[in-house]
Amino acid sequence: SPGMPEKKPTTAKWSVRLVHVNQDAIIKDLYNQGKIDIFAKYKNTGKIDEETKAPVVTSKYEVRERSWKTLWNFSPKHFFTDSSGAYWRERRLRPGIYTDGLTVYEASYRYRDGRNGMHRVSSLQQFLASKSVDAKQKERIMTRLKEAEPDVVLEL
Repeated sequence: SPGMPEKKPTTAKWSVRLVHVNQDAIIKDLYNQGKIDIFAKYKNTGKIDEETKAPVVTSKYEVRERSWKTLWNFSPKHFFTDSSGAYWRERRLRPGIYTDGLTVYEASYRYRDGRNGMHRVSSLQQFLASKSVDAKQKERIMTRLKEAEPDVVLEL
C-alpha cells in the first residue's frame, strides 16, 4: 500500500530500532564529565507576576564545549585572586542588600564551610517606608527592579 513502510524480509540480517534521545540527560552527563560548560544570561522583562508580585526574569542558556585550546573557560586572574573555595567558578556574593521584589535580604558568608547565604531583613514595603532610606535611593531601587538585570539568580 502507498505510504506504508515495507515489512522486513524474513531472510534479512538487519534490524531497526527507534530510539528517543533524552537530550537533558546527555547534556548533564557531558557537564559532569567536564566536556561542556553551561552559561546563562538573565533579562528583567519589566513586568511583575500577579501571583507572586515579583519581577519576571527570563533566562537564555548557552552550552559551550570546554577545550584547552580556548581560554574562555579559564581565567588566570580568577585562578590566582579568588579565595572562595575549591572551584574557581564559585564566587562570594558582594556584601550588601538584595531583594526579590517582596523581601529584602542581606548577603552573608559562612567562613566555616565557604558558603554564601542571605538573611531576611524586612519586607520591601517596610524597607521603602523606612526613614533610613532617602527618596533618591528609593527611586533607584524601584527603577532597578523594573529594568535592570538581576545580580543574583537562584535556580531550583
